[in-house]
Amino acid sequence: MTDKRYRILVVSNISGMGGGGIPVFNQHITEALAKDHDVTLFTADPDTQPHQGARMVSTPPVPEGAEGRAWIQFQSTIDPRAHGLPDPQERPFDLIVGHSRFSGPAAAELRERWYPDAKVAHFLHTSPERLAEVKYAHDPAHAQAKAARDSRIEREVMDRADVVVGVGPLLTVEAERLSSTGQHVPDSHQLIPGVKIEELVERGPHAGRFNLLVMGRTDDSLKGVDDALRAVKFLNDRGVDVHLTVRGADPETLDKSLKAAERIAGKGNFTIKPFTKDDNELKNDIINADAVIMPSKHEGFGLVATEAAGHGVPVLVNQESGAAQFLGDKGRIAPEIGQPCIVPEPKNPDRRFMSWAKAIGELKADLPQRRENAKQLREALKAYSWDHAAEALVEASMQATSRPRQTEGGHAQERRSATVQGPHGQLVRSGGTSQPENAAAPGPRSAMARAARLTSPGVRPPDGQSQGPRPAEPRPGPAAQRFQLPQSRSGTGRGPGR
Repeated sequence: MTDKRYRILVVSNISGMGGGGIPVFNQHITEALAKDHDVTLFTADPDTQPHQGARMVSTPPVPEGAEGRAWIQFQSTIDPRAHGLPDPQERPFDLIVGHSRFSGPAAAELRERWYPDAKVAHFLHTSPERLAEVKYAHDPAHAQAKAARDSRIEREVMDRADVVVGVGPLLTVEAERLSSTGQHVPDSHQLIPGVKIEELVERGPHAGRFNLLVMGRTDDSLKGVDDALRAVKFLNDRGVDVHLTVRGADPETLDKSLKAAERIAGKGNFTIKPFTKDDNELKNDIINADAVIMPSKHEGFGLVATEAAGHGVPVLVNQESGAAQFLGDKGRIAPEIGQPCIVPEPKNPDRRFMSWAKAIGELKADLPQRRENAKQLREALKAYSWDHAAEALVEASMQATSRPRQTEGGHAQERRSATVQGPHGQLVRSGGTSQPENAAAPGPRSAMARAARLTSPGVRPPDGQSQGPRPAEPRPGPAAQRFQLPQSRSGTGRGPGR
């Protein structure tokens, strides 16, 4: 733990509510950093809302047709005083923070051109390989090309960073893998996104419909909304009274989303709500739900899950997510509390909705115990606030060696330092790997890369080559013995809409 007040420049092309997961994450971590340090936020959006405690600086507006990430990188090559950033001669920053390929290149550029005394912390928010593989499963050639391109950008920035920061355990292992092949091997740090502990949601005995909430874009196949709708249809057809609310539709295409959902789930089994920036509306959605589910096919972490858990509302998360690895790490969360929250990923993707239907049915059947588990999880998460995350991030970054170690003979040496954010912001040295206790043994490629059939440089192996072991599936929760999914009437196991 450090008592020193550092000067920090956070670089994020957009920041705040309404721009997606990374902008929301950036606002939380920026405001937490600003409580104990002098923080400047540099964005490409002059209309960014104030971030408490931070000084706001922006590029000129992004030209029409240009991407914010490219614009802020270009603007980083211009004398920073033109934007209102401090004179480089004053040596004004100790640390510069960038986010993945979106603002990481700009952060590295600012350090190398203007602020050479500062250290660079580079966040990894998604796996460039696995994300492309899942999101563009219908177009493997495009997925492979995008994975290779995005991986290259991440590796190039990591080669210029002092420390790579994975958002949660899944992405920390991925960040270590991606950064291990460059000319320089940076330190690594595992950050746990902060949880805001809200007033506990208390409810009496359950009666009536079982209300589920999904928070995510309805037009993004990655979020698994279709699987959730199929699961709800399947359960209702078999007498299990379940209703799904989906928050995240594009207001301009809301009618289209409603019709598409009705074709999958039937009438009366769901509600589609438009995307909102209103924090109170989102809180009300969580408070009114019996459970919040995250059926994404892949999720680097999944802030939705921990946000709901901060209210004491039961959650279900997909196995392939940082949230699942966090909840399944018995060193952090008691197995009887975290393990039932994890929904196994089936070998056959056509049966995903069946896994979710089973998990939802188990939760409903064991609701009193799962509510008690949710209360205990909320208590455990008090040790993982945004302030804790910021404290450990600064300590890990400022302890990083100023110039990462160069590889010898083209092979990466062992990483100099790997740290993990423990409870209450404690910085734990992990002995060269940030894998959690329940992670599979490390190999030449990460579990995500194996699942994506991508090699370390982002290239598919020849057909027939071993892809490595599948991740271990979580143990069933305590209701597993009491709730059994009825067989499909057709006997095929396929649900509606297939």
